[in-house]
Amino acid sequence: MNSMLLLKEHDDPVNWEWPDGFDYKQATAKFAAFVELLEVELDAKLTPETGVQIQDASFHSQVFVSPAGSDRFVIRFSNFGEMVAIHDDANVDSGVFEKLVKMFADHGYNYIPSDVLNESYSGSNPGVDGIESWWIRFFDYV
Repeated sequence: MNSMLLLKEHDDPVNWEWPDGFDYKQATAKFAAFVELLEVELDAKLTPETGVQIQDASFHSQVFVSPAGSDRFVIRFSNFGEMVAIHDDANVDSGVFEKLVKMFADHGYNYIPSDVLNESYSGSNPGVDGIESWWIRFFDYV
């Protein structure tokens, strides 16, 4: 599915942090299982943050990744539409990036590229102080 269409499909004009019916417990359990598999796949120690570490946000979890030979980066997991994003994905090693995109798809996540998320927000939610980009709408703190 087209990434921008997916963003617009899940843009809720009222709910900022999570959509109606969002199952937080299920989402964070899925995240934890994914992180375990990702550590094995990348042969790297990962630093996950979830639960009370993430509050007042439109995402429920994030993981900091430091694969050998690459710069550290973060992957965030949105509360909306099983969406996942890599902050500044252009700087991720191409081999690591390919593994990640495949794993996202294999585990039912919808990967949204940074270039799409950096576009100006054109949705219908007014946000707290306005929303500048799609990244802020779905992958940032309120």
